[in-house]
Amino acid sequence: MRHSIERKILVPFLIIVLVPIFIIGAVSMWSSYQSEKQLKQATAQEHLTSLGRYAAKLDDRVKSGDMVEEEAKSLIKIMIDETNGLYVEEADGTLSSEGEVVQSSELDWYNGEAKTSFFTENTVLTEQIEQWNWTLYQPMSFSFYSGSLPNIQKYTLLISIFTGVIAVQITIILAYHLSKPIKNLAAFCKRIALGERTKGMEMNDNRKDEIGVLSSSLKDMVETLDERNAQIDKIKKLNETILNSVHVGMVLVIEGADSVYNEAAQTMMNEDPLLKERLGKLTIHETKRRSEEIWDHKRKEEKVFYAVSYKVLGTSEKQRSIITFEDITHRRKLEQRVERMSRLASLGEMASGIAHEIRNPLAGIKTTTELLTRRLELTKDQLTLTENMLLDIDRVNKIITNILQFSRPMETNPSLLKVDDTLNSLVLLMKTIANEKNVVLHHFENDTEVYVDRDHLRQILLNLILNGINAMPEGGELILSSFQRESDVTIMIADTGVGMEDTVMEKIFDPFYTTRAEGTGLGLSIVHQLVVQNNGEIDVKSILGKGTEFSITFPTGREEK
Repeated sequence: MRHSIERKILVPFLIIVLVPIFIIGAVSMWSSYQSEKQLKQATAQEHLTSLGRYAAKLDDRVKSGDMVEEEAKSLIKIMIDETNGLYVEEADGTLSSEGEVVQSSELDWYNGEAKTSFFTENTVLTEQIEQWNWTLYQPMSFSFYSGSLPNIQKYTLLISIFTGVIAVQITIILAYHLSKPIKNLAAFCKRIALGERTKGMEMNDNRKDEIGVLSSSLKDMVETLDERNAQIDKIKKLNETILNSVHVGMVLVIEGADSVYNEAAQTMMNEDPLLKERLGKLTIHETKRRSEEIWDHKRKEEKVFYAVSYKVLGTSEKQRSIITFEDITHRRKLEQRVERMSRLASLGEMASGIAHEIRNPLAGIKTTTELLTRRLELTKDQLTLTENMLLDIDRVNKIITNILQFSRPMETNPSLLKVDDTLNSLVLLMKTIANEKNVVLHHFENDTEVYVDRDHLRQILLNLILNGINAMPEGGELILSSFQRESDVTIMIADTGVGMEDTVMEKIFDPFYTTRAEGTGLGLSIVHQLVVQNNGEIDVKSILGKGTEFSITFPTGREEK
């Protein structure tokens, strides 16, 4: 409790005791810190000054001819190099420390970027050796957590901590014994107000003072109430068990009162805010006009379906209706998948027959055209026409080949493959095309494996990568990734392109359906066929103007028959 008696006793006393202890300790630490810092600075400055004086004496000897300047510089350089953390900048700008050349760009303090915080202080002492135009730098860092400061103040800290612990313990014991009886009584009253059971809870009915009398009377008063509450709880738990055991969401709409939801309904509504909004708007009048219907809307960029039914309950008091609803998204997807496979199978058989009938005369036309081109003396315009004719014949032949590939069952030779190896090779293959179209390829490796035909997996991913690149005419990003969930691995290909409308997305796997003038409309149909033949599933999500995401799920392995 925020304003309990125990806290009212405990908190002020702790503040009175601990604040002076903290202030004394902090002041002592700060004074020691300042003394240690001044001592270190004075020592370091004295060392720099002595180096400067020594350099002056050596320079005097150079001027008097007792030694050469290089020997003098060498002597002073030895002393500098033996000093830990001391830097020297010579006349030519060379910066060195302890005999090694240092790049000034790597030193924060040299570039003025050294940071100083509340607990850490950085400074740099300098000394000029004017005889040779040298500059000595001694960077220094002072902290409460380093150096001899903790050793100096350890007894002060121990005394402060020991005193604080004793004060806290004494305060807690006093506050506990003073507030325990009153807190027990308050907790007992609160449980009664909430309708909870009070058996087994510690009371103060053995005391002889007013608290004991009040506790004993209150305990006797609620015994009958506990018995009745037990009977009500049994009935309530039985009803809740029955209602929450079903997986179908149930809503009881009561005229002039709040609706009641079972556990399954609460779960589905928490996962789908739009469903919660639609259910919240239902009234008794609206439920009377309906019996069953299908709801569909977008949930997290995915279309979901609910089967909803209504039933008006007869009552003499307030009108009531019960609404039941079930998430049938997975069922609808399976139905659409079966319908798509059936449609593709029928179209494949028809396309195979048509392709065979066209391919033979097409080969004759191409051979005749090539023969006439070689034997006849054609003008430049006529030769151009025949070349265009041959190009169109090759295009038709390519379409027919794709149709035959689509209609003919493909043999699979599955094996355990690393997804990242295939994606890496395809990224390397498509990098040039992507760069030409200002598309950036991102591959996030996740060390997943799938049991699938190697060539089929490459063809599936290559088609989807090409589609993603083509969907970004002004450039963008193509993201390739994979993740494992239980015994399945899902490969994701997401682009930031133009996206698709729902009507377009429902037809993309249909043969000969394409949104590009140069497309044949068979690429995604073949992809779908290859995914199904390798025991996989393919799904697509798209937002118009934001991008499209394909997800292909394959098993990680299967038993050999």
